Amino acid sequence: MPKMEDIAKRAGVALSTVSHTLSGKRPVSEKVRQRVYQAIKDLEYQPNTLARALATKRTQIIALLYPTSTQQLSSAQTDFLTSIAKAATQWGYALLLWTSLNEDTEILKMTQQGFIDGIILMEIALDDPRITLLKERKYPFAMIGHSKENEGISFVDLDFPYAVHTSIDYLVKLGHQHIALINHPSALFEKGIGYVVRTREAFYKEIHHYGLEGVDCFCDANAQSGYEMTKMLLAKYPSITAFLVLNEWTNGGVLRALAESGLKVPDDVSLVAITSSHLAEMTAPTLTAVEFPFTEMGRLGAEMLIRRLEGQEEKPMQILLQPALTVRSSTGPCKR
Repeated sequence: MPKMEDIAKRAGVALSTVSHTLSGKRPVSEKVRQRVYQAIKDLEYQPNTLARALATKRTQIIALLYPTSTQQLSSAQTDFLTSIAKAATQWGYALLLWTSLNEDTEILKMTQQGFIDGIILMEIALDDPRITLLKERKYPFAMIGHSKENEGISFVDLDFPYAVHTSIDYLVKLGHQHIALINHPSALFEKGIGYVVRTREAFYKEIHHYGLEGVDCFCDANAQSGYEMTKMLLAKYPSITAFLVLNEWTNGGVLRALAESGLKVPDDVSLVAITSSHLAEMTAPTLTAVEFPFTEMGRLGAEMLIRRLEGQEEKPMQILLQPALTVRSSTGPCKR
């Protein structure tokens, strides 16, 4: 049976490099990592994961708590998961995905049984009981999103007030005076999920600041709901000339409703989205958007937790990302 010394010799690296590659305790360049993995494959080496876990009292497993009420994942959600899993793998960690809506009991089980080393929280409420629970237990965690109280916690989030301000300011410069916001489902607002609440508050702050007419609505996460909500808004508020869409599931339905109502984009109505670049470029017309950095946020969230687990976190990191607005084909000067 080959040993780690054999792996090091075949890969042409130091024994410590093989150890770091397998444990993830220190970063290893991708080129060296591939050489080590190729040597492992060639020699059919099987590391004793159980023995290593018993010796270090570490499982090299982290959990992502991502409660979702939808049965399918959107492209944006997939970007989150893929980037988190990739970052975990690069550090030598496995990722456990947990999507249960009733998490408190499960969190207690996982932390008590020692099955995982740390947790990444998503869908953060402004007053989130999971944060209180984990802080009381002094359990390692990081967040994608943030709450009202973030002292001592590492997190990464999109700066939603900034994104809304950037979008509204751009529409105002195009002459738009009556703007509608299509937000996520009302259930998320009622739970106090941060990005839903902050977006709505920021929207009305900008509406009042510029002296505009504005209306917002909550919309279920599917294209049909986007279609129905847009038709309702146009019937009730025919003077709307621009939409700001936060709920990426609804983009196709919004565009279909506008077309069926005889409104051309961007000649009659402008549309700005807060979404990923590849989703913005999939529609016709392509969407002007504040491009949501899903991949970067997932990577940073995973690295924040793992650096803490590896003893490399000097102090908590708190990052609010402010991506630029990318102008595409869905916006133009107000003509109505």
